[in-house]
Amino acid sequence: MTTEILTIYQEAGLTAEEVAAMPEYLEGEEEFYDTPAFNKLFEYLCFETGVMPYGVAKARTETPDVWILDYLNDEPAVPAVWHHVLGNS
Repeated sequence: MTTEILTIYQEAGLTAEEVAAMPEYLEGEEEFYDTPAFNKLFEYLCFETGVMPYGVAKARTETPDVWILDYLNDEPAVPAVWHHVLGNS
């Protein structure tokens, strides 16, 4: 797990238990939608940072739960986005 991913989890307010459950969600072993981790990450990525596209947030172009998991799994893209969001670029 990268520093950027941990920063996302921390900034979204995930608890240690929620962070520990994320690998199961990312691997598709457990249902992610409507979990506390989903709700916190949705709020953070959609409203606090604005990283989530509007069409995804409204579930018009993609479902938010799948988008969040794809976003977190896309290791090369996450650091580039977060360096911008966190003011490191």
